[in-house]
Amino acid sequence: MGEQAVWRRLYAEAVEPEALFEVSQVRTLMEQVAGPEREQRDTGTSDRMLSEVERQREDVRHADQLRLAAHESPEALDLVIRGLLVEALPMASVLGVCLQGLSAPGVFEDDLQLQALTLLADDIGVGRPRASRYDEYRLLLERELLHEHSLPAEELASVADIDDALFALPAVLLAMSRRSDAFFFELVGADLAWRSLGLLPAFAALRPYRESAIDWSRLDPGTASGQTGLDDPKALSARLAGLCADEVPGAGERVAQGAAWMASALDRWSSALLDRCAAALEPERALAELIRRRAREAAVYHHDFTLGDRTLAQWFREAQTEPLPLVRALADSKLVRPGDHARSPLVRGLIGPRGRMFRIFTPEDVNVINRWIDSLPAAPDDDTADAPVTGYPAPAPRPASAPSPGAAEVAMELREAYYQLQGRALSPWSRAYAVDYVQAWLRASRENVDRDGRALPAAWPREGLRAWLLDQHDQHDLAFTESDPGALPSREDIVDSTVQLAPLTLIDGAWLQGFTDVHLASSRVGFPLFEIYWDELGNGEMPLNHPKIYRDGLRQMGVELPPTGSREFAYDERVREESLRLPVYWLSIGKLPRTFLPEILGLNLAMELSGVGGSYRSARRFLKHYGFSTHFVDLHNTIDNVSTGHSAWAAEAIDTHLRRITTAEPERLRAEWERVRVGYASLATVPPEDDGPMAALRSSLRRLLPTGAASRTGQAVPAPRPSMHHPAVKVIG
Repeated sequence: MGEQAVWRRLYAEAVEPEALFEVSQVRTLMEQVAGPEREQRDTGTSDRMLSEVERQREDVRHADQLRLAAHESPEALDLVIRGLLVEALPMASVLGVCLQGLSAPGVFEDDLQLQALTLLADDIGVGRPRASRYDEYRLLLERELLHEHSLPAEELASVADIDDALFALPAVLLAMSRRSDAFFFELVGADLAWRSLGLLPAFAALRPYRESAIDWSRLDPGTASGQTGLDDPKALSARLAGLCADEVPGAGERVAQGAAWMASALDRWSSALLDRCAAALEPERALAELIRRRAREAAVYHHDFTLGDRTLAQWFREAQTEPLPLVRALADSKLVRPGDHARSPLVRGLIGPRGRMFRIFTPEDVNVINRWIDSLPAAPDDDTADAPVTGYPAPAPRPASAPSPGAAEVAMELREAYYQLQGRALSPWSRAYAVDYVQAWLRASRENVDRDGRALPAAWPREGLRAWLLDQHDQHDLAFTESDPGALPSREDIVDSTVQLAPLTLIDGAWLQGFTDVHLASSRVGFPLFEIYWDELGNGEMPLNHPKIYRDGLRQMGVELPPTGSREFAYDERVREESLRLPVYWLSIGKLPRTFLPEILGLNLAMELSGVGGSYRSARRFLKHYGFSTHFVDLHNTIDNVSTGHSAWAAEAIDTHLRRITTAEPERLRAEWERVRVGYASLATVPPEDDGPMAALRSSLRRLLPTGAASRTGQAVPAPRPSMHHPAVKVIG
């Protein structure tokens, strides 16, 4: 791709769940997509956002365009509809992404976060695969027989038919979502603006022409899916914005600014789409765009064909940036009979069955060429329509590589790592730490992968894991029934165990946090993982929130711990440092859903199956004996069940993932299954600190520690932080 593809490249990078962007870069991109006029307006206010949204709701430009196309001919209407659907793909792919990066372990007990997660679950269509708002849009393309364009979001950047400018706003929204630590309130405002607008004007205009094709409410972020019990997403989004304003000084203004920014950016995006659809209706512009897309490849050939004063290859080189001169040269050449494509040598010869350009153009491309030739007798187009208006400047280029982190940025002791990794975004140094930590843990896990009676089968059973799962459940029951009912730990041991498990249990589900990414959460592998995550956090209801239930149990024991996301919690002397080792593994691997997908699948199964039918029942007996609440273990023994609960869903995710690997790839299948097995073993693995890979990791980190860096005393690694105090926006790096 040439220099014109900057927004496309940004989108391709930002759609990846583990992408990282510098905050200053994102701010620059936000200014570019909102337009220069945005800087001349007053600061964002809710009233201005609402007035802009109301104006956009009444925008009839797309409706007029479709009406004119329908009046011209059914073919013209079909051309505009198909163009609109393809060009709007990137925007449809980001339905719901404003909230995808907000949930983080440090704020699992935050009601504001639970409300945001409920909205996200509704956008995803939780509980079903391919049920997101974007998936409904892809269904519309398939109904239009645009199967080749109905692609996963991560493949859209390869679609040459989409103008680079129409990737701009979607790319920036994705980049913002990857830095929700810095743009939390702006994202809440952007979400409110889009839900207040409802159907984008282009979609609202298209709906009457394809009313029965899909469930149009799924393209309206202000309308609920019916899957989550949510009645009014727009009202909940407004309540979320209100909670921000009430809880955090200055947050209300930032939410309003985010909403006003989004309203302006949506308006510019809609104008750019309108212009592209207009180009499809104007034969000369449509052909110019077709030539521009194909010019780079074509320039390699046609050195022996002269058109005017230069070879056709030279024309094509120039057409990569300025295609209209070639279009007009063709119109004046002998290759074209104006008004009659059937008699034109270009159609009959060059691109015909015996021509040198046969099969270079798709049937849709040929229609564009024919329509242009047939339009030539008409009055020439106004020169002002020479090129489509993109509506966006090119974004500032990114540095070739992120600056190398200094020693003060890399080094973290375990307590500091537990604190730092509870936010959502990963800086280069914290990502490096997370990757190293996970890899060291997994190296130790490989040594224990075949431990007796507790390992996954040596080979994946092609019928799936269901039978193995039931066998494990039976073994848990046998171990429980054969245990000594009279052997009880002391009350002090029960309390201490509960405290030592707190760093783990108060981030319940952290290993799955990466699956709040809209496209992972709605995939066939990821949808049960998001549903497990949503369950762990209470399905948006605080009384069902697992960390909150666990904290209530601690209070009943007389233990009041600091907020989980605080540094005070990480350095609380009641929690032994070794109790943070497994939680840091969870926090690290949860940030890397692409890099360690097979291992996460295995870990997830181990976690969901670990207590069902056995240890949860034992724990219930101990807790009940001393008069403590058994709510937490009772809840997990039911929702983690092997028939319809989390254990079953975890096994289903593994089976689905492995079935995507064909039998023609036995080595790949074995390698992937082995990674799942290592992930499964990793839950019960505690690498020793005094030898092996964990020792090497800790030793290398300690060597990097500068004077005054993080240590067990609680002194933090120096790191710049913005003036925000809400736990949901804690900056990581």
